[in-house]
Amino acid sequence: MTACILCKSDKTTITQVVDKADICALYARAFQMDISHLIKSDLLYHHCPDCDLRFFVCEDGSIPTGDNDFYNTLNSLDWYYFAQKHEYHYAKKFIHSESRVLEVGCGKAAFAHFLPQKAREQYVGLEFSTQAKQMAAKDGIYIENIAVEEYAKTHAQSFDVTCSFQVLEHVSNPHDFLQAQIECLKSGILTGGGQNETSLLIIAVPCENSFIQYCVNGILNMPPHHISRFSDTTLHKIADIFNLKLLEIHHEQVQPEHIEFYKYTMWAKLFLPTPLVDRGIARKVINKLGKIGKHFIKIPPNAYGHTMIGIYALKA
Repeated sequence: MTACILCKSDKTTITQVVDKADICALYARAFQMDISHLIKSDLLYHHCPDCDLRFFVCEDGSIPTGDNDFYNTLNSLDWYYFAQKHEYHYAKKFIHSESRVLEVGCGKAAFAHFLPQKAREQYVGLEFSTQAKQMAAKDGIYIENIAVEEYAKTHAQSFDVTCSFQVLEHVSNPHDFLQAQIECLKSGILTGGGQNETSLLIIAVPCENSFIQYCVNGILNMPPHHISRFSDTTLHKIADIFNLKLLEIHHEQVQPEHIEFYKYTMWAKLFLPTPLVDRGIARKVINKLGKIGKHFIKIPPNAYGHTMIGIYALKA
């Protein structure tokens, strides 16, 4: 029995199995990457009925995460990191000029540039990449190369806001990752922006309630890149698990960079089922026809985009 990596429930069930050869072939085709050493066996796709998290494990129970070489290859792609993200614009509304901000998995610390000057000066980013630390230092932004679980041991109750953007789905133990972020938050009532409020936890993750749930062969939403998938229900459950107050869940609209992705995905959904992986002939034919078919796909104004943001407060 595999326990849920978020809520620790022992009620998880396997809903799909992904063949190791298939996932390796897809990565080799898309990125010319050999990931066979990162995926030890076929992948078991689990669902937790208690918190609605979906996550991948290998047959031996290990979590198939990426290594430095894997992420260095992706980091070299121009489109992998966006300096402008909708979640940055949205999250900055919750950060006051005096806020002390900790961003976990900050990459090149692009979010720091969205902060007020005083908050930017107090900003701390955590990121494993030493190259990212050097690049941020040139802009006067401070990054430490340390895991948040270790950082929290010496920086408890040190920040007004902790945040992570497109990170939680990558980590092998999201429970301990979130717990460490929460431990870094100041307790009690804080004063800022002309009102009294508690410290905030802000997380942005790919939304399993959006069109991406129908994406087949979407390898960047599978190991060794993404380990878990989050729904609205999961974000609500996070508040219960960690005794937080959920202030809101915000869904972005389909962003310009995802319009083609949306249309191809929803086109294929019209004709075929949506397993995690499908390398069959019918899939290839439908995908090719998608070059024409995408023009017939309209995006509803209420369609959820790729990302959702959860805003949580410590309970006073």
